[in-house]
Parts: sequence; C-alpha cells; structure tokens
Amino acid sequence: MFTAFLLLVSAPAAHASAPSPAPKPPRPSAKPSPSPDLKLITITGAGITAPLTVSSASDQRVFALLISEVDWLASRTSVLKAPAADKLGPKYTVVTTVNGAAKQTYDLYPAAAGGPRVFRPQAQPDKRKVTAAWFYGRLSMPSSLRAVGVVLGTPGPNEGGGGGGTVETPQAEPDIEAMVGDWQKFVGLNGAVVVVIALGVFAIAYVLRRRV
Repeated sequence: MFTAFLLLVSAPAAHASAPSPAPKPPRPSAKPSPSPDLKLITITGAGITAPLTVSSASDQRVFALLISEVDWLASRTSVLKAPAADKLGPKYTVVTTVNGAAKQTYDLYPAAAGGPRVFRPQAQPDKRKVTAAWFYGRLSMPSSLRAVGVVLGTPGPNEGGGGGGTVETPQAEPDIEAMVGDWQKFVGLNGAVVVVIALGVFAIAYVLRRRV
C-alpha cells in the first residue's frame, strides 16, 4: 500500500521533469522570382538628332514591331549581293540590348530601290560568329520605324506585312468576255477545218466512184 502511494506521488514529478521537445527550425523563405529581362532597342540614323530608344517594359507593342524586323536575321545565311550605294536611301542603325548588354546590330534601309534591305555586320556586340550579309527586309519596315518616331516619306502601296521583303505582283482578274470570244473563235476555226476535210473526203470519193 505504501509502495503504491509513493508511485502515485512520484509520477507527476517525473512527468514534470521530462524535457520538452526542441522547437522546429523555421522553414526557409521562398526565393524571390527573378525579375524579367529588360530589353531595349536603340535607333540612330538619318534625321535622328538623338537616339530613339524603345523598351520592352514600357512599350511592348512598338518593341514587338521593331524586333520582328531583325530578330529572324540573327543566324541566317544569305547570297544576296550588296545593292548599289545610290539605290539604298537613308540608313538607320538598330542595336538591341538585354539588361544593359548590347547583343545585336543591324543597318536598315527602308527606302531602298526594289524594297527594304537589311545589312548584318560581321562584328556583333555579343561577339558571336556571323558573316556580313545583306537581306531583303520586311515590307512592314517603314511603318515599324514610323511607329517609334522615325520620319520617313509617304507610305507606299505595298507597306504592311510580308516577310523577307517579297513583293507580290497583283494579278489581273480574268476577262470573261475575252475568254468566251477566244473560245468561240477556237470552235469556229475547228468547225471550218472539219468542213474542209469533209469536202475533201467527199470530192475524193466522188472521183473514185466516177472512175469505177
């Protein structure tokens, strides 16, 4: 009886003296997401007193228009010969940068004879290995440059979309009356030939019959 009493008295004391579990270490905070790349396009050239700059952050629409004129030329090859200098018109140099580091540079000729032209220099700011090359520019090049503030002449009839500066020649609609007239002439000519052949066959048959 006395032993049981001692056990009951010592149980709470033993429970109170037991060490409490150590607190769990705090979870590491999630890493902040990296900020998006800041992309810029700078334009210099004829009639531009101070460089024009377009940011991907502040003007996405105009930036997309301009970058579409040159980004497809980064690694392409071309066999196009250099146009005559007096056929190129005013030159505008475009430089693209990412987070302050220059990446690409191109010379744009929106008013070149026969359609816009682009020249890619061999020496690129990012030191990548490319060859100097000429390309047909997109027909939208003049309007894209106007969107950023470049002063050009009056828009031409072919300005707008179209990659690679390919000029589409408009096709004339078919002349139905002329086609019908040609068909009638063809049928009439064939009918006359048939009549002549028939008369010839009839004449030959008549002669052979007389001889018999």
